[in-house]
Parts: sequence; structure tokens; C-alpha cells
Amino acid sequence: MAADVPAGKIKHGRASLIGGLATGACVLALWAAGIWELGAGALSVLPGVLLAAVVAAWVRRADL
Repeated sequence: MAADVPAGKIKHGRASLIGGLATGACVLALWAAGIWELGAGALSVLPGVLLAAVVAAWVRRADL
């Protein structure tokens, strides 16, 4: 027996927003720490910013 699902949109809670931002910040911090240890240039942080944004968006969307 299938449960009745309302036709509206699923709302994301504040917890998924905060979780996404916190996870993205941690990914960026770990990326920056790795870049620091490897002695790479400052421009090497830019892919980390992109990665952090993607991970934060994924956590935000996946955390229903």
C-alpha cells in the first residue's frame, strides 16, 4: 500500500543549510591545509573552492 505524497515541493530545513555550509567549509579547510603542506601556490586553492561549493550543494540537496 503506497503512502499518499502531497504534490508540493519538498522543503529543505535549516539543518541541511547549516550542514552544507559547515561541510563545505571543512572541505575547503582540508584542501587549504593540503596545499599548505605541499607548498603549492595560492592559485591551487581555487579548485578547492569549487570542490567545497559542489560538496556543500550536494549535502544541502541530499539532506532531506
